[in-house]
Amino acid sequence: MKRFEQNSTNSSVQVNVDPYADLKGAERAFTIFFAKVGEYRKQVLIGVAILLVTTVAVVGWNEYRADQFRKGTIAVEALEKKFLLNPGIDIAEKIKQYEELSSNYHSESLRIRISKTLGDLYARNGEFAKAGEKLEWAGKKIDELPEIKAYYFYIAGNYRESGGQFPQAESDFDTAVSLLNNRRNVSGFYAWSLYQSGRLKAKNGKKAEAKENLRKVLEQELSSPSDEYKSVRELATYLLVKLNQGS
Repeated sequence: MKRFEQNSTNSSVQVNVDPYADLKGAERAFTIFFAKVGEYRKQVLIGVAILLVTTVAVVGWNEYRADQFRKGTIAVEALEKKFLLNPGIDIAEKIKQYEELSSNYHSESLRIRISKTLGDLYARNGEFAKAGEKLEWAGKKIDELPEIKAYYFYIAGNYRESGGQFPQAESDFDTAVSLLNNRRNVSGFYAWSLYQSGRLKAKNGKKAEAKENLRKVLEQELSSPSDEYKSVRELATYLLVKLNQGS
């Protein structure tokens, strides 16, 4: 509140008066707050309306996606049952129906689930590039454990190599390696990813990088290595010797 007082020279002097001077602590804070709300009620109402609309939209969209995933899952199970009861349906037709199902439901989680099946079908149909693309897309979208993401890229690497796309295969195996690095309880998987990456690097003319990854395979320490791990060590050793002889 402002008050005007007259000084000795009859000129007006503006004096600020605190209307809340008698209030203290929380009472003062709340009183000022609600006074400001009343003063700017139009802006406040607009802000509240925007917040409510945004909240409703987000909740509605999430519920819609969840509903799409539920319905899509039921459709996938029905399709799988159909193919099981009709083994004569060819791979191309299965791919077509899975692709249609994937596009009919607006659920990223559903498409991730279908991508593994589609990747396998494309590979069986000799379409390795498409198979790799499906697994790579899913690997990027998966928000779960790094081991799961690495698994998808590892499979994608195999598909890319089968299709003669060696640079892409190398990249996929490298991604698996980076995802598994310093992860516990995946030493065997990490070793195989290192070996595959090293093998593709050698195929792509990157001998120094290939040797580095192969040495890392041999550096892996397991208290009780499995036969599978022993196999990858043997393969890495053989390839490393071969590369050293050729250098």
